[in-house]
Amino acid sequence: MKRIIYILILIFFVSFLSGCKKELTSEGVSRLTRYVTFELTKGALVITPKGTAFVDPGYKAMEGTTDVTTKVTKEGSVNTSKVGLYVITYSATNSDGFSASVSRSVIVYDPAAPATDLTGSYSSNVSRISPARAFTNLSVTITKKAPGFFYVSDFLGGFYDQGANYRYGPAFALTGYMQLNADNTLSYVSSYNAAWGDAANSFSNGVYNPVTNGLTWRVSYTSSNYNFVVTLTRI
Repeated sequence: MKRIIYILILIFFVSFLSGCKKELTSEGVSRLTRYVTFELTKGALVITPKGTAFVDPGYKAMEGTTDVTTKVTKEGSVNTSKVGLYVITYSATNSDGFSASVSRSVIVYDPAAPATDLTGSYSSNVSRISPARAFTNLSVTITKKAPGFFYVSDFLGGFYDQGANYRYGPAFALTGYMQLNADNTLSYVSSYNAAWGDAANSFSNGVYNPVTNGLTWRVSYTSSNYNFVVTLTRI
């Protein structure tokens, strides 16, 4: 009887150890996959004049050492009849079913725009009309991206991220792009507030003063249509 019990116990331990061995051998196993990588001819930002046909500069996609350029799909389009910033996204899926993508920005600019470069740092005075609130000596930067086409660090003149000092600061800036026209007026192109995920409702009265190198504009923003008047003085 004891012998039978010993045999049963032995069988149990052998089975237990065998099961543990299988579990251990499968533990920590990982799978290696190679995501598709992209090379954009002429880089991630290209500019093209308004009124001319846009031709994609080209791209190359590789999965390890294998060229998979023919498997790339493109999303997005460029309207060269309108000044603006356009985005084209290139995507591809590897042999294991994992996708990867990269984007290219295309700026369509007005070749008739003045050669004036507004790039620089500015002192900002901004007033919200209603409910009334104002701040002075805030900071805004402007950067040239193409002829007459500029990036603005905050269309609200620093109202929320600096003046009101909202938490996470820069995320509350209304960043975006504008066009300087031949008559020194400023046209709105696009904007985005990362914290709230929205854009300006409207932009008006944009003017560049070549005598003072100052700029002014009016922006309507938020669902409450708050109106902000921004005045920038070159530092």
